[in-house]
Amino acid sequence: MNQSIQKKIGVGIAVIILIMTAIGSLFAYSYAFNNQYSQRQKLDERALDQYVNEVQTTFRDVQMLSQNIAASQEIQNFLADQDHDYFEITDAVQRIKSIINLRVYVNNAVLLQGDQVYWTYSPFEDYMRERLKEPWYIQLENQNETFSAVHACGYPRDSRFITYILKINNPDRYGQEAGRVLLNINVRQFKDILERGVEPDTGYFFVDTRSGEAVLHRGTARSLENLLLEIQKQPQEEQGGTVFYPWEGGYFAWRTLAGSPFGIGIYTSRQQLMQYTEPLRHFFIAYSAATIAAVVLLTCMLVHQFLKPAALISKAMLDFSKGKKTRLDIRTGDEFQVLSRQFNNMADSIEESVKRKIHDEKVNKKLKFDMLMSKIHPHFLYNTLNSVIYLARREGNADIEKMVHSLILILQDGMAAYSGRIDDPLSAELLVVSAYCVIQRYRYKDKFQLVINVPAELQGAYIPKNILQPVVENAIYHGIAPMEEPGTVEILVEREDEMLRICIADSGMGMDEETLSAAKQSIGDTSGGVHSIGMKSIRERLEYLYQDRYTFEIYSEKGKGTTVLICLPYKTTTVLIPAEQTDLYEGE
Repeated sequence: MNQSIQKKIGVGIAVIILIMTAIGSLFAYSYAFNNQYSQRQKLDERALDQYVNEVQTTFRDVQMLSQNIAASQEIQNFLADQDHDYFEITDAVQRIKSIINLRVYVNNAVLLQGDQVYWTYSPFEDYMRERLKEPWYIQLENQNETFSAVHACGYPRDSRFITYILKINNPDRYGQEAGRVLLNINVRQFKDILERGVEPDTGYFFVDTRSGEAVLHRGTARSLENLLLEIQKQPQEEQGGTVFYPWEGGYFAWRTLAGSPFGIGIYTSRQQLMQYTEPLRHFFIAYSAATIAAVVLLTCMLVHQFLKPAALISKAMLDFSKGKKTRLDIRTGDEFQVLSRQFNNMADSIEESVKRKIHDEKVNKKLKFDMLMSKIHPHFLYNTLNSVIYLARREGNADIEKMVHSLILILQDGMAAYSGRIDDPLSAELLVVSAYCVIQRYRYKDKFQLVINVPAELQGAYIPKNILQPVVENAIYHGIAPMEEPGTVEILVEREDEMLRICIADSGMGMDEETLSAAKQSIGDTSGGVHSIGMKSIRERLEYLYQDRYTFEIYSEKGKGTTVLICLPYKTTTVLIPAEQTDLYEGE
């Protein structure tokens, strides 16, 4: 009978999962196909538009500079004569430099007049005259206005340039050439534009469409060859429009620059496209979760039909795990009735055990907290200490008066626990630390200095009582007192988001790694002396108040000092001991 029921449930679940998975897979892959290309292509098209606009802006600026040089009256006057002395050449070159001075991507310029070559970098050298004999210029010397192919130039070393060539007409003789101006554009400018916007794993290509040469490219040679082949096979229908060519699961986005023989392409791989399917994966996860929920619902319906008593027992156990007690009343006369009776007995036993455990933990925590706070209530001691102050004043002993005042402040802080408060403003705790240090200065005269660095806006933050003084005491007793020279104890408080960061550092002896490890372990050992117990009490109170929402760390380096770091939640209101815990101690 049990095997028959299991088969029915198994077959039903398998059929449902198969149908839902098939539908989900078809929908997911259909969505992926449309999402990958449409979203990424729009992003790439916008990015390519930005790169093209920046490059075209550079080209237009170069064209405008060339026209400004050609239209300059000084240049026109210079070209009107054939023979020039040293000063005339220098003045013409300086005029050109002043026009291109602010364009960092125009490294230099050349002014041609007949067979004379005046290079702004060095107008009296023949270096550029030799460069003009190379194919990149010879092929274009008959054109009035154009951009050259990319070519090398030794100044600056290993630089590559695209040269803009503009014919300067003779204003007195229509159609006659007076000279030419050449502006050398550093290819580095275009590399900076592309690499500033293109993602690190995206390929890009800056191509001279006349020769098919890649001026700049990032990507494999095979991808470049494929792009050039696709451009030749499928020329653009509209000048300046973006064309997409698919390749190996990805695609090229290509666009020709209007008014120049260059074009820019970027390659998006299949791997990059898959990165843009995150929305799809989220959708698929949500859809799978919905499918599983539907399967669970249908399965529950089947189980309800075939194993209704078992479903009732399962529901009762689930409710009980969530804290809701349910009594079962199954009367089937079989094993389910026995299970229901045993479940009721088990629930009663567990509930009683939990209540007893909660009560014991409350009592135990309250006792531990009271011990850690070391509450005392010696009213008679105040009267005695006030008498000591009176005698000190009468005898004119200011040191005794100051020391007893500090002791009274510390005792009053300890008695504050009887009011039910477990924390104090930071300013009050700092007063206790200062009072403690006043007393210790009489014991260790001129031995240490206390530095408190706390912003005014954090003075009102509430922290657990008596967590600073034991740390300062350890710093003086273990860190500074054993040294021959004096030291410093610094308290630094900062706020980081919703946490208060308290740092107590000393410039004392410090500890090596082995001693530091032993010191950390001794915090949990009450046999380590008064100072270890003080540090242990701080950790236990922090754990009691904040559970896992605090940190208590110790750092030390031999010969450099020790630092204690306490991080706890930032709050500006006090906390009282809960009434249900206080009730445990009524009548003490």
